Amino acid sequence: MSRVLALSGSLRAGSFNTQLLRALPALAPEGMEFEFFDGMADIPLYNQDLDVDPPPPAVAKLRDAIRAADGIVLATPEYLHALPGVVKNALDWASRPPADPALTGKGVVVLVATIGRTFGFRSLAEAHQVFTHLRNVVVPAPEVVVNTAHEVLVTDEDGTARITDPMAVALVQVQLHMLADLLASGAASAVSDALDRHTGKLLSLFNAKSG
Repeated sequence: MSRVLALSGSLRAGSFNTQLLRALPALAPEGMEFEFFDGMADIPLYNQDLDVDPPPPAVAKLRDAIRAADGIVLATPEYLHALPGVVKNALDWASRPPADPALTGKGVVVLVATIGRTFGFRSLAEAHQVFTHLRNVVVPAPEVVVNTAHEVLVTDEDGTARITDPMAVALVQVQLHMLADLLASGAASAVSDALDRHTGKLLSLFNAKSG
């Protein structure tokens, strides 16, 4: 059993990226459970003056949800050739506190839903960079940018979200199955633990030279 936290990078009620996330459970391998995080709009702009113990309630909610998850799926649009501010802000908070960050050692999938054929790949690349820097392991391929989201994402009368494009369905299924394998292997947490050990040695050397 693996617990995956689903984060949407769009706050609007009719978000295609939120709709994409809602379509994932039906495509996921057996044993993968999703929790849909609904508090992105409540997270304050990062301010070190607010980064105290205990943190603001909305930040605590985000960090607790990330810590409880084995993996993360982020579905995000692209704004001005980059990640939306709401995503970067959430990741900034989740990267703290430096000594014990919530967002580390996770298996991660990043998806994009957009209505533009030239949008998405830059925010996808930027998200990969940030997650990797924070010592997570991102499923590298196949890249999934649903660039006709207004046509292929539908919600049935009973509220069920679906992807109608067979190729998009197949690509998402590959990503989710790779995520399941990644989580089962424990590779993401092993990478984070190894980096902690080795960067600790570097810090000790640096402190010794400074002294």
